Amino acid sequence: MSAVLKSTLRSSDVPIDFREHIQNLRARDLLWEIDAPITIETEAHPLVRLQFRGLKEDQRRGFLLKNVRSADGRSFGGDLAIGCLAASRKIFETGLGMQPGDNLLELVSHALRNPLPPEVVTNAPCQEEVHMGASLTEHGGLGEFPIPISTPGYDNGPYTTFSHWVTKDPETGIYNIGNYRGQVKAPERIGCFTYPPQHLGLHWVKCKRLGIPLEAALVIGVPPYVSYAANAKIPYESDELQIAGALSGRPLPVVQAKTVDLLVPAYAEIVIEGRISTTELEPEAPFGETHGFMSQPVMSYFMEVTAITHRKKPTWCSILSQFPPSESTRLRSISFEASFFKHLKYDCNLAGVLDVHFPQQTSAYYTCFIKIRRNTKADPWQALYAAAAYDPFVKMFVVTDEDVDIHDPEMMLWATATRAMPHRDMRIIDGRMSAMDFSAIRAEEAEGFKYMEPNGSSAILINACRPWAYPPVALPRKDFMENAIQRWQELGLPALELKKPWHGYDLGFWSEQCETEAQMAVEGRHYEIGEAAKLRRVKATDENTGGVT
Repeated sequence: MSAVLKSTLRSSDVPIDFREHIQNLRARDLLWEIDAPITIETEAHPLVRLQFRGLKEDQRRGFLLKNVRSADGRSFGGDLAIGCLAASRKIFETGLGMQPGDNLLELVSHALRNPLPPEVVTNAPCQEEVHMGASLTEHGGLGEFPIPISTPGYDNGPYTTFSHWVTKDPETGIYNIGNYRGQVKAPERIGCFTYPPQHLGLHWVKCKRLGIPLEAALVIGVPPYVSYAANAKIPYESDELQIAGALSGRPLPVVQAKTVDLLVPAYAEIVIEGRISTTELEPEAPFGETHGFMSQPVMSYFMEVTAITHRKKPTWCSILSQFPPSESTRLRSISFEASFFKHLKYDCNLAGVLDVHFPQQTSAYYTCFIKIRRNTKADPWQALYAAAAYDPFVKMFVVTDEDVDIHDPEMMLWATATRAMPHRDMRIIDGRMSAMDFSAIRAEEAEGFKYMEPNGSSAILINACRPWAYPPVALPRKDFMENAIQRWQELGLPALELKKPWHGYDLGFWSEQCETEAQMAVEGRHYEIGEAAKLRRVKATDENTGGVT
């Protein structure tokens, strides 16, 4: 093992740690720093929440709260960061060091297909201060940190949200990093909400069978690309430590934890080590969840803390979840889009897949849109079934043509309404699972992830690809619209933000006669068209009028 200096780790704009990420946000005017006192239980999340209810996405910033207090008057030795991971797409892309022209879907797909093993280092920043054994709670244990309440007035306590749970398969040793909430229950005990088929839940099941607790490390304030890897939907035996390294272009620096047999990100702000019981569960929640409702009390995992290590003056990091859109939905939409894109295009050999979108309005979870260039007639249905097999919780899958902007909800409604015929192009499948979905089960019974007997929950597959050639899109031809743009600017009218489609285009069905008459019309020759029409008159009948006499 060797100590690794920052300067040798990278040559790109990918931040090595969360602190450098904050510097990058500051330099790009993507950060608001607040020096006024802010109470973590009642003010921190509501303050940041307002930008999701009152600002457009490109106006949103990360918040660095530098004078946080608890309701009982305690102060803290570090800052509180909220919204600094994915309050906007710009913030997300800054965390990956992206440059103009970079294709995010292909960048993440490449990382998923080309993992980089981590590099074990010594003297890691995340272990500048160590609390374990008799000194575990000398600074208050978990109470040392400014952990906010996410939904004041409804949550039953502070929860970790920007929380990355590191575990490994007890049989194969393959690592997983998953982002799951954790209810703070005591200075040395914390909840962990997840179940199978999430990968930590699968590790828990294996440890339960072996009769051992599941060792875990809850990591706060990781380099952003680690968080992005943790949120990606990747196959079970993929290692997120390696995916994180591939996203950054360098092996991820990791260090041996102090009290559990795990490697943890060396440049994290805080690491909370412990063992998750596999013999008992504890109540957890209510908590405002990403679907936009309060999740109900459930029996869930919990971890007994064995060590807390952190940097000097650590920054506690929190993300906004709850009602969409949120930081959680922005993070998940981008992560899921890249994961599903890679799965469909590279794993399922669907070369025509061009884009995938999980709209934030549906929690970036319940609805999946797919854009495809069809190479065979079977491609749309192959894409729909392959996407449905990749995750058991998504409820609606829609595939459409390459001319549709799947990120525009208005265009998706138009495409679905005009290209899909329900009896032919919509199929309902069952055998699926429900995740805190109140449409599947009453709130008093909606505990965690469930399979609803006898046939599970369901999803709808919609093929909104044109079944045959269509007439042109009914907007002025491109050359006329380009001229209109020039005239608009000459007239000094307000600046435009054009959305697709902004001009008409051909979709395969347009006769030579229609083309000729359209050209004649713009030349002022419409009377000639009228004269020709008079010569083609026919007798009106029930067949050509649709009437009954």
